[in-house]
Amino acid sequence: MMLRKVLGTVLLLGALSGCTQPLRVCETDSDCSEGGACDQASHLCYRVVCDTPCAPYEACVATNTCGPLYTDLVVEPGEGTVLKAGEVTVRAELRVRTGFTPNYPETLSFSVVRSGGGAGSGGTLVQVEKNEGVYTAKWTTPPGDGVFRLTVAYPEAGGPSATVNLSVDSTPPTFVVTVPPADAGVPGGGTTYADPAPGFATAWRRDQVAPVEIRTNEPNLDPSTLTVVLQGTDGGTVPGTPVTAFASSEPCDAGFCGVAQVKLWEPPFDTFRGTMTVDVSGADKVGNPGSGSTTFNVTRWKWVFDASAGGTFAIKASPAIGAQGNIYFGTNANTNGKVFALTPDGTLKWESQVGAVVGGPAVGTSDSGTEPIYVGVNRNSTGALYVLQSGDGGTLLDCPMPSNGAFVGGVALGKTSTAQVETAVSVYNGNSGDSVIVGIRPGATNPCPKIEPLPGGVQIPVLTPGAPIVMRNDNIFFSGGVSGEFKVTSYVFGSPSPRSNWPVTPPTVTRSLALVGSDIIGAAASSETVTGGLFKVPEGGAPEVTRLYPTNSTWSSRVYGFAVGGSDNVFFGSEPASGVEFSRFNLTSKAVQPASSNSAIRTTPVVGVNGNVYTVTTNGSVRAWSADAHSPRWTLESALGTVEASPTLDCPRDASGALVEGSHGVLYVPVGGKLHAFVVDSRGLDTSAPWPKYQHDPRNTGNPDTPLPSCQ
Repeated sequence: MMLRKVLGTVLLLGALSGCTQPLRVCETDSDCSEGGACDQASHLCYRVVCDTPCAPYEACVATNTCGPLYTDLVVEPGEGTVLKAGEVTVRAELRVRTGFTPNYPETLSFSVVRSGGGAGSGGTLVQVEKNEGVYTAKWTTPPGDGVFRLTVAYPEAGGPSATVNLSVDSTPPTFVVTVPPADAGVPGGGTTYADPAPGFATAWRRDQVAPVEIRTNEPNLDPSTLTVVLQGTDGGTVPGTPVTAFASSEPCDAGFCGVAQVKLWEPPFDTFRGTMTVDVSGADKVGNPGSGSTTFNVTRWKWVFDASAGGTFAIKASPAIGAQGNIYFGTNANTNGKVFALTPDGTLKWESQVGAVVGGPAVGTSDSGTEPIYVGVNRNSTGALYVLQSGDGGTLLDCPMPSNGAFVGGVALGKTSTAQVETAVSVYNGNSGDSVIVGIRPGATNPCPKIEPLPGGVQIPVLTPGAPIVMRNDNIFFSGGVSGEFKVTSYVFGSPSPRSNWPVTPPTVTRSLALVGSDIIGAAASSETVTGGLFKVPEGGAPEVTRLYPTNSTWSSRVYGFAVGGSDNVFFGSEPASGVEFSRFNLTSKAVQPASSNSAIRTTPVVGVNGNVYTVTTNGSVRAWSADAHSPRWTLESALGTVEASPTLDCPRDASGALVEGSHGVLYVPVGGKLHAFVVDSRGLDTSAPWPKYQHDPRNTGNPDTPLPSCQ
């Protein structure tokens, strides 16, 4: 070796340039470039050179010794990488030995072959660019899946090279999507849960959360990309349901098993029974998208309770709902019948055989979970007002009535100024054409007060069968007949005489009453001729009634029941001379909008939240309407049977009565001797409505001062 000291040259150049310090000072060899050595005496660098030139990919590293100039050739994608088919950027980097000046070639050699041979090439490679030892090329993969060997080498023999094995995945994942059949529940205690329609016995309910099971054998699945979209009717969807992989303890018959919990009340479902669709999409780790889907049956049928077992019992009055969602209703068969209490899941809580029920029930104010149940019953030739205990149906108070009479209508509930305790009020009809206004109030000094006409005084009208009673403060309003004339009258509780300006005479028999603002609104219908309509009277009374509907000059359409929703809209079944209709009348604009009905609607509609109104026809067809468009949303086409009592609506609850999440609620529909529960798209009553249902509120108080419960 010949040592060529460069120090003199460095110092000379430094001196010529006026420098007084050497240009390269070192402490160790690592401070010197190009394989130089550090002289420990002078702390100056010396470079060694080889007499024989080194190859372009080598450097002189020791005495006449050529060694690798490059420590590594790094290729990306790296060994074992899975790639998406198509154009792939291949990157190769020559890493230079520390302290040496690079001598990068103009190009590197790129080649790809299919592992294991076989038909087809390794695709095409096009070199793109060189940049400071980094070389990139574009590889267009051949069609189909495969494993390939990518080799990158120095262009001259003997130079560095590297080979990596790469997999190309061009096949998208496929998903098997299933929704298992629902367990409708085992019938028992008079309650049946399965939808009786063919094919819907194991359908999922609109208020349930259904598990969507997802399976795939895709080896490169990226579970984070899985999405589930639940689609209802009319293409409406609810996206974004997360997918959770099966627990390791659960069996999985595929490469990946997962489940998504979908809330069936979320997408639109404008049908009573139908199908929903679940669409699943996801990708593998290289971005190949895949999908799968399934459809499954969904129903609004929740349960039905048969209260007519052992006889021809019928439900004559709308059920009442307690504070915890318990449902109270009575049955009637001549002078026999029962009061039933059911939990929200349809389980029989108790039954009390007190007599035939026509009046009520109404539910009193809850006190620490206990609420009195007020009901008028008939047995043999007499009747009684009862207060039953909500816990077991036992009698808390019994107010017997005189012989030869019956309760034929509703019960109203409120506080009177005389007693300042909760009082239930009804009218007891005598067989001799007279009647008595009666009350019942547990815990009061006079628990069974009565209003009876004084001798020679004004006769109290005989209550119209099936008619409700409404009240506000001490004022009681009801419809009845006096000497063959149809009247609406009002009394102050405790006074034997009607209030001033009462009674008033409507066009025919009054079937329904409601207190709205400062007016009494009534519905009238003759059972013999097409006579009747909607009318109003000031709460203070007046010599004449004001016709609201029909808007012409005659009382030419029967109206039996009505509800008053928001924006001053009144909803009711109307029976003009030809056909039957479901009508909407606006109290402010006086505009009326009829819509055809498949049968007469004589019960009181229910106005729910979310702009829904619910009706039941006389033959048991149930329909949901859009309050704004006044058009049907869905219909239970099959008539369930004869309907005599109005439906009611409650919040979504679990079996204990606790509120649960969701935008749905439960519509309770009495048909014959059975009580049906259907899932609807209203989370309870419209609390902005002045009179949204029969007897105003779920408790059936018939009192506008009773707060409408919020389901929040």
